[in-house]
Amino acid sequence: MFSVLMIPRWRLAALILLPALFAVVSSCQRVPLLAPSGSVISLTSAATVLPFNGTTTITGQVIEASGSPPHSGTHVTFTTTLGAIQPSDAQTDSSGIVRVTFSAGAQSGTATITAISGGSSVGSNGAVKILVGAAAVGRVNVTANPATVPATGGSSTISASVLDQNGNQLAIAPVSFNTTAGTLSALLVSTDANGIAQTTLTTTTTATVTASVGASGSAPTTPTTPPSNGGGTTPTTPSPSPTPTASQASGSVTVNVGAAPTLVITPPTTPPNAGVPSSYTFAVTVATSNGSAVRDLTVSWGDGSSQDLGAVTGNAVVAHVYANAGTFTILATLIDSFGNVVTAQTAVSVIAAASPTIIITATSIPTVHSASMPVTFQVQVTPPTGIGVQTVTMAFGDGQTSSLGGLTGTTTITHLYNDPGAAGSKLITVSVLDTLGRTTTGQTTITLP
Repeated sequence: MFSVLMIPRWRLAALILLPALFAVVSSCQRVPLLAPSGSVISLTSAATVLPFNGTTTITGQVIEASGSPPHSGTHVTFTTTLGAIQPSDAQTDSSGIVRVTFSAGAQSGTATITAISGGSSVGSNGAVKILVGAAAVGRVNVTANPATVPATGGSSTISASVLDQNGNQLAIAPVSFNTTAGTLSALLVSTDANGIAQTTLTTTTTATVTASVGASGSAPTTPTTPPSNGGGTTPTTPSPSPTPTASQASGSVTVNVGAAPTLVITPPTTPPNAGVPSSYTFAVTVATSNGSAVRDLTVSWGDGSSQDLGAVTGNAVVAHVYANAGTFTILATLIDSFGNVVTAQTAVSVIAAASPTIIITATSIPTVHSASMPVTFQVQVTPPTGIGVQTVTMAFGDGQTSSLGGLTGTTTITHLYNDPGAAGSKLITVSVLDTLGRTTTGQTTITLP
């Protein structure tokens, strides 16, 4: 025996439809909330130019056709042509505002960022554009060190400082170098962390080096403000960002070739004496066009000695003493501030210095022998030009001497011969020690009665 549970039809229908209704409700909860038709989405960016791997905040605002923000939690999807956006799908707050982060990445170019929610989007004119890397270049400053190379040629370090459109240093930007003359060590160099790229120019002629960065583009434009919603309250939206334009910037610097100065050595007109100072003239003439000041002038005298004359301009008259006779080659080397090296040389013949002349004259000699016989002498000492006298000593031939000091010229000396045996011939000797250390003697003979 069995019984059948009788269920009313309306209850049976409810039991059948209830699970389906729960499924529909659950499905509705999983569908993202999107902007209603006719809504306006506007985007702004905190930055319009970024270095490689730089980041900035992108702000979007959704306004319904009525002028009011949509329900909070409305989904907005972001896309970009360069770099990445995190998160790519974000939800609005109660004011209809949503914020995401844009990461530039490591590729130069223009990132075009758009947003969409349901059937609403920013449109073709509402996209945010951000210049990345070399596309953001604003200025290139180029310098050369040194700015002038020697007349025979040389090398200069060329530095390009790259700045973005906001005046910030632009790192990892490829810089293209070219020159009108000479050669460059590198034609394409990326900037370092300080925004500087360097290459080396080697040239023998004047050269202009140009550094270029980025790609050309049209003039910057500013988007117009979106119209009001037509009768409703005008929504308060973030001010649109100026649209940046990918640009090209370049800078140039000219490296000159310095003109070398001239150097002439003039020795004395007459052969100098050994041991005697003689004067030599060094004439330096700086080039009137693209010349530079003399940094140093050194002289090798050819006798093993040298002398640094320093920064000579014009005529420098220098005295030098050659200790010995002979022929010597004077070599002068000049260096200017451009690095030009100029040499000049000349030969000089040095002769042995003449000895002092000594003249001894007995002006008064007794004619009768006596116990005391005075004799008067006139002594004349004449040294050659440039040589001095240290001491003069006179010996009278009787064993006695007298010092005449540093006699130069003529003096009169009286000497008494008191020796009873003084009669006869006497040899008078005058010895001169000059400033060269030489001893020269002069002699004469007298006869006493």
